[in-house]
Amino acid sequence: MEANMAYADVLELHRSAPRRSERTEKSSAERNPAPMTAAASMLAYLGAAPLLAAALTIVARPEYAPPAQGFLVLYGAALVIFFAGVRWGVAVMKPKGPTMGGLVGAAAPFLAALPLIAPGPAEVKIAAIMVLIALLLIDDLRATRSGDGAPAWYLGVRIPLTVLIEVSFLVALAAGARG
Repeated sequence: MEANMAYADVLELHRSAPRRSERTEKSSAERNPAPMTAAASMLAYLGAAPLLAAALTIVARPEYAPPAQGFLVLYGAALVIFFAGVRWGVAVMKPKGPTMGGLVGAAAPFLAALPLIAPGPAEVKIAAIMVLIALLLIDDLRATRSGDGAPAWYLGVRIPLTVLIEVSFLVALAAGARG
């Protein structure tokens, strides 16, 4: 009889417990508030080093400006595509699965970067990359603050990295306009 009572108690607990679908899902930042790693930070800043080198090349050696600008455009397009990949990863890691809005928001930067690899004036493309990267940061800030984005530590890398990227492009544009 005691075994039946214990079984009945388990059934009652099961019936009164909230269902998995009724539970409030926490964002990835709330579930796993992992601190920014030194590796992520170091690799992010190393990733900006080629941009700085190209911008400084344009300043120091104006005769090398055309290939350096071409490099900046390709690398900038790759960065936009990389940030699109980060967004895709965040979208598909949602506990309830990705939403159409999350997937479209991840694919849009990739599609916006495609024309950047077509022939055209480097100055226009560099300006477009600067706008795209700034818009992506603004949206990343919004998404993370609302609990829909990457973990909070990501912004600790993303914000200063974006400033470094934007300054590199700005230096290249200013030096190109001068020379």
